[in-house]
Amino acid sequence: MNILLSIVLFCLINLHKSIFAFVPSGRAEHNAVLIDKRLYFHGGWGGVYYAPDQLFYLDVSKSFIIYFMPWTNLSSTSGVTCRTGATACADETTIYYIGGYHCGDLVSKFDTISLQWSEPTTSGSIPGEEIKWVQCVILGHKIYVNGGFKMNILDTSNLFWSTSSLIYNKTQFYSATLLNDSILYIGGEFSTLDSCQANSNQETTSGEIPTRKCHHASVYIPQHNRILLFYGYNDNTINSLDTLTFTWTIPVILNSGGPRRSLEAHTATLIGAYVLIAFGYYLTNDGHRVTSPDTFLIDVSHKDSYKWLTMNDYHNLINNLTPQNKKEHLYRD
Repeated sequence: MNILLSIVLFCLINLHKSIFAFVPSGRAEHNAVLIDKRLYFHGGWGGVYYAPDQLFYLDVSKSFIIYFMPWTNLSSTSGVTCRTGATACADETTIYYIGGYHCGDLVSKFDTISLQWSEPTTSGSIPGEEIKWVQCVILGHKIYVNGGFKMNILDTSNLFWSTSSLIYNKTQFYSATLLNDSILYIGGEFSTLDSCQANSNQETTSGEIPTRKCHHASVYIPQHNRILLFYGYNDNTINSLDTLTFTWTIPVILNSGGPRRSLEAHTATLIGAYVLIAFGYYLTNDGHRVTSPDTFLIDVSHKDSYKWLTMNDYHNLINNLTPQNKKEHLYRD
């Protein structure tokens, strides 16, 4: 059976390569940002060096079978820099990449209309080395980046940095979600995995509370008022937080699928009624990390039960875009 499965996988991989000219390599610590009909990926660590393909996108307007994805490589775009462990936020059609380990400046930006890459000059209270493995959120034209003991704020209208005091002091590997005019931080750590926690700042939660959560990915589903946390360090669990009652649950998964090992430093992106989980590190049985080339798609249209998509499922994701990208939506309770 294992030999047959290996033969099938080998044939599928080679068929994939023959259909699509570009297939991304494995990576972790990358960024994924959805704008209009394209999910842009940038950066990442390839295992021993920066991942070789630093800028590409997935066209979610095209029908595809999971594992056979319509990728487009933009890594040859003039000025593209290498970056890993950074954060990224979109202001309208421009993506700002901030911090991490990089071979350019602290801030890079990519115009998704002109496909122009640049490294703008910023001023003000420019942050230092604390901007690694962090998350940003954008409100108006201001990007908020939690650096631990202070909030770093980049005004994209004038590229000016300012700071404010911060109570939540987890410095890395947390998730950040914008809820109205507030930011909810979940999990994270100081500098060692021993300090990995699941607490949200200033909120008392109940239910099936995760004992620890860091190196995870998260999405917010506004129709269901839920934040979903996907996996993390030494963790193969999906957790759900109701943002109205702050109650934790573990959702029902109706079929088998998804990563079979602990996954960390990956991305999760809500695209209509689906979440695309991409790349990351697998934690092996002997405690080593290996980069993953895998993507997984899960249907989250129902409030309390989800379903993995399989190779037999054809999908055109653009028809189910979320209200942030399209006025109508097709979610159901």
